[in-house]
Amino acid sequence: MNDEVAKHVFISYVREDSDQVDGLCAVLEAAQIPYWRDRKDLGPGDAWRAKIRAAVRDRSLVFLACFSDSSRAKDKSYMNEELALAVEEFRQMPPGRVWLIPVRLDAGDVPDWDLGAGRVLSDLNYSDLFGKDHMAHAARLVTTISRLLGEKRPDPATALAAVEQAASADRADLLKRLTKEMLLEPSRRIELDDLVSQEVQRVLAVLKDTGRLTGPLDGTNEEQIVRIAEEAQDLWTLSEPFCASLQVASRWGTPESLTPWTSGIRSFVAAATKPESGKAALIELRHLPGMVGIMTAALACASSGNWASLKSLVVDPSVRDKYEQKPTPIIEATDPHKPFGGSASLVANALARATTTGRDLDEALKDFTERRDGMYHTPVAEWLHHVLRPIFSDQWPDDDAYSAEFDRAEAVLGLLAQDVVNVRAAANPQKPSWSRSHWYGRSTWRSESHGNAVADLVHEDETQGAQWGPLTSGLFGGDKDRARAALEAYQTTFNKIASQQF
Repeated sequence: MNDEVAKHVFISYVREDSDQVDGLCAVLEAAQIPYWRDRKDLGPGDAWRAKIRAAVRDRSLVFLACFSDSSRAKDKSYMNEELALAVEEFRQMPPGRVWLIPVRLDAGDVPDWDLGAGRVLSDLNYSDLFGKDHMAHAARLVTTISRLLGEKRPDPATALAAVEQAASADRADLLKRLTKEMLLEPSRRIELDDLVSQEVQRVLAVLKDTGRLTGPLDGTNEEQIVRIAEEAQDLWTLSEPFCASLQVASRWGTPESLTPWTSGIRSFVAAATKPESGKAALIELRHLPGMVGIMTAALACASSGNWASLKSLVVDPSVRDKYEQKPTPIIEATDPHKPFGGSASLVANALARATTTGRDLDEALKDFTERRDGMYHTPVAEWLHHVLRPIFSDQWPDDDAYSAEFDRAEAVLGLLAQDVVNVRAAANPQKPSWSRSHWYGRSTWRSESHGNAVADLVHEDETQGAQWGPLTSGLFGGDKDRARAALEAYQTTFNKIASQQF
């Protein structure tokens, strides 16, 4: 290690914890963060003390104090001496300064070392580097250290690679955190774009894996249904980090800054529409990442009134029609039912029941095959509503508010898809085509008792006229008559579907 104190993290620990500290150091190395970890690297006696103090005064050093049952059991240790020096220096720092970071290597308490001014060490935010989520916590620690070091920022893609073992939910949280930190900082946009592109490539690698999403399917009919639903779960797990990042970008980004996410969604839909031979039920699952990306963008954009970003993300992009080889808007090329072959499929119902109840897929399927319960009106929407909830928990802690915004996002997508259908029909009046949108979901059956999301959009259009947000942002071509035609056609079908569910 370079002996330049000001650019190093100091790791304080007892020898018994060397193996766990090795793991922490591996993460720091992968993130390209220099560190010191042993007294032999610092030098003995007064020189060691002087170097620590010099590093603190330079305000670039981070001090990690690693605690475990082994460290707590020692009355005397070099770690205690190191920590005493660190506390002495920390007391001279201004309030709120983040420099001394406790790290727990097990579930024991952080010691109550006196920090002065009524503070103790356990009052500080600490990082947990143990248990099944330790790699995700290590990633968060890396991002914190990178900010504190200032001059030395790790490549986010490198930091992410260092925590590849993290569970998907933790990876999603990391992507969300990094997006929040980097989105509005121009100097870090290239890094962020690379990071998002890396997630897109992870998803595309699976969508293009012909051996995985084409078949064959073996076993009984029930076993095949479970296998397909398991693949759907895996595809969502794979897509979740991208959607978590997309949720932040959709709310706070501008159309000009959304290129990596727009490109990602378009790439997902394009991969799904590429002709492929094999088991249709597996092939159609390729629509899932694009579909959940579109719904994530709609939910984030519509709720925040970021209509220009919604236009950029899900209205303007197009893919080649696999039959006619012409540009087709992605909102028409896919919809909630495309991955599952129909709104009432057993795959979608089993997936929704398993996800919302936490039960195994085979047991959830029996609810329907053994007629223990009726099928969902909108199983895909029930599943989607449930899996997207954690991504939006910071935006809507209240479940009722989230559900209402989900209804609105469904209606917005349905309305925009209806506009695409109308425009196509007007351009080809002699050619048979679908006459309606396919973006319908749980908002249909909820409209009777939880508010009619489509009626709300109609009211907005009527009261705001040409100043309605979607129109001023260029949706519907900025044409109020075109918007009104889409509203009327979509509302007619919406009300018809809703009436059939009661």
